[in-house]
Amino acid sequence: MNHLPRTIRRGRAMATVLWLLASLSPAWGQSRYAVGDLVDEFTLTDRTTGKPVRLSDFTGSIVFLEWFAHWCPFCVAAAPQVDAGIVDHYRNRGGNPAGIPVVHIALNLQADTQSRDRTATTTFIQRYGFDPVLQDTQRVLARRFAAGGQPIFAIINEVTNSPNARPWELLDTLQNYGSTQSPIERFRAAIDRVQAAPVVGPSLRVSMDESLRPGVLRIELDTEARAEFGVEVSEDLVRWVPHAILPKGARTLDVALGTIAETSRFIRLTQRP
Repeated sequence: MNHLPRTIRRGRAMATVLWLLASLSPAWGQSRYAVGDLVDEFTLTDRTTGKPVRLSDFTGSIVFLEWFAHWCPFCVAAAPQVDAGIVDHYRNRGGNPAGIPVVHIALNLQADTQSRDRTATTTFIQRYGFDPVLQDTQRVLARRFAAGGQPIFAIINEVTNSPNARPWELLDTLQNYGSTQSPIERFRAAIDRVQAAPVVGPSLRVSMDESLRPGVLRIELDTEARAEFGVEVSEDLVRWVPHAILPKGARTLDVALGTIAETSRFIRLTQRP
């Protein structure tokens, strides 16, 4: 009896098992994120440009991720509320209370080729003004945040020197979107708690150089000013009088002291709001 067919069948079965094991192994090695975890660097494709986009491209911001599928009723409910309550809210305020910008990134879960209407996703994106939109149609990234379903939300801190949030820390994550109870306030609470690093005033050297101009004081910094500073003078270290402005990015400033030079013995820089 020729056993070749059985051998071939067994080989095919073994190949199928090995393929399944290989396809499952990445999921075994990657656990699902929980609040407080540090999110790994990822790269996805921009739907519009076709170019790769990395998480680290948004360093210095708080990133709000929103996964969606055009046919999902909960995604339809969430999109306009997130647009008004997160995107517009923080854009109009110049960021969170600490001035940290909030970046909204939409992630598409539905492949056009698998939709009956292949323009439905584009219509959805245009309706709610999503930009940028990254492609996650294989749920490679989405599975790190939720077992399934949509919409999925994740808020990630990308401020590298915040005193109360670590770089790439997952601040909040949520799967689904209740139709009767909006989580917008919950999202804002996570975003608003991130503090910016305090701006450290630059070291300065003050000199009175008559070669410049009589009565002119030169302020020299060791580095460029990271913020705008006010130049204040005092005669007793108690009452300080504003006198000039040191612009952000400047390293030197010539200050004409005029008549107050006779009574002012001290000078300082104070960060302006």
